[in-house]
Amino acid sequence: MRELDSWIEAGAIVRPHGIKGEVIADLKRDLLELVTENMEIRTTATKGGESYLLVERAREHHGRLIVKFRDVESVEAAEGLRGSTLWMTRGEIGALGDDRWFVQDILGIEVVTDEGERLGTLAEVMHMPANDVYVVRGDGGEILLPATEEVVREVDVEAGRMVVHLIEGLRRGAG
Repeated sequence: MRELDSWIEAGAIVRPHGIKGEVIADLKRDLLELVTENMEIRTTATKGGESYLLVERAREHHGRLIVKFRDVESVEAAEGLRGSTLWMTRGEIGALGDDRWFVQDILGIEVVTDEGERLGTLAEVMHMPANDVYVVRGDGGEILLPATEEVVREVDVEAGRMVVHLIEGLRRGAG
């Protein structure tokens, strides 16, 4: 059984906004409306180090979030947050619906076909316009799997296992 982290990667700070300490953040689509006043957000900087900030206010703007954190009062202070990764707790995000999971929870799980063939482990998730693509690496090399219902048949995060159906063209060496 896998232990799941309590902090979920939610997005990143893009840049300062204005001169009073606000920042523009790119958040995963489903999380935009969950950021509320007095919510604690963890940030990890690209240069190392982490901090915990309280949201003073937040509003959506053209698919991004404009956030004012308490005690970030200037454009210089906001600039210091540029590029930082934002994290939210599972408790504040809540449960995901059926057939949905957090990327960090499925990285490293074993991937097998519905015929019992071990393909390897899920090494990376590529976010593409049509759907995500799972990069599976194993003894036989790398295989790219579209994250669609037709291919992904079962995901058991706690057991660390994904069952997939290889449709024509996905088999190793194809193409």
